[in-house]
Amino acid sequence: MGNKKMILSIIIAIVAGFTVLSLINFFNRGEVNVLPLLLSVPIKVYILSFLIFVSSYFIEALRMMYLLYHRGYRVKFGQVLYNNIVGYLFSYLTPFAMGGQAFQVYHLSSIGVDSSYATGVMAARILQNSIGNMVIAIIMLNTTLGWLLKEGHIVIVGIAISLTSSTFLIISMAKPEILIPLVKIVSKIFKKEKWLQKYKKWSSDFRESIEYMWKKNLYIMFIDIFGWFCVIAIQLFSLFFIIKVAFHVDVNYWMLFGMINAVNALAYFVPTPGASGGIEATYQYVLSMLVKDSDIALKSITSWRFVAYYMQIILGTILMASSNSKALKADEQGGR
Repeated sequence: MGNKKMILSIIIAIVAGFTVLSLINFFNRGEVNVLPLLLSVPIKVYILSFLIFVSSYFIEALRMMYLLYHRGYRVKFGQVLYNNIVGYLFSYLTPFAMGGQAFQVYHLSSIGVDSSYATGVMAARILQNSIGNMVIAIIMLNTTLGWLLKEGHIVIVGIAISLTSSTFLIISMAKPEILIPLVKIVSKIFKKEKWLQKYKKWSSDFRESIEYMWKKNLYIMFIDIFGWFCVIAIQLFSLFFIIKVAFHVDVNYWMLFGMINAVNALAYFVPTPGASGGIEATYQYVLSMLVKDSDIALKSITSWRFVAYYMQIILGTILMASSNSKALKADEQGGR
């Protein structure tokens, strides 16, 4: 992604997110300006919530290191930490929040990890997230939150999306060769005959990687799934922290955790950078039902999105720019 595309994506994300928030603010409070919503939270709370969210990156990095080390790849912690933080950045700047995985595969390949194994890791992550959200949503239907069904069947929609995407991913992972006809068509269109041969070789390696993780060493996937659970638990705790500390609302954390994850598939089903707009609207909707106060819900989601999205974009951009600057200096010194 070039600098111009990144800037455009950031602009679209800001416009989409704040347009939705402005509309919600208008219908709830009769105001369009969202600045008062942001100023309703003390700076100290922003900083602590930001640090809580950022701490999840370290668990993400440990998850990645474990999967790579288990396969025999010796990478530095800083490399996988960079991979995850900038991976989040690209997720935030691409439609449906799907660009992060592509960057992570590219980056892992650049540091010596086989692309088929790197793709297998990313596919496993997507599958874990999809099935995990589906399981959480189903659990929520069997708890006191079953009344969500009376509020527009939003959870059922989330389950349907998660189930569909999970099924597609499972089939693609188990039988990557089913995409060969599509690759044939694409290779003919672009007159790239070698693409088909390369894909056949890659799909064979990819299947071997999937079998390594899901068949021969299934326990490593259970460890990784536990890591996934810890990551999302920490990230949502940053929202819980804002609600508790800034607005003094006595809310059950696990109820919050369940509600947000139950509609995640629906929230990300928006073709804007990082699904901006869809997340604000969906999360505000379900949080309003939990805290019983649409104004507090709106303030909480607005401030949390600033912490978990916009501040993370700034962090990822700074880190990537710093890395690119160091690489450029190294190239210049090497050319002398």
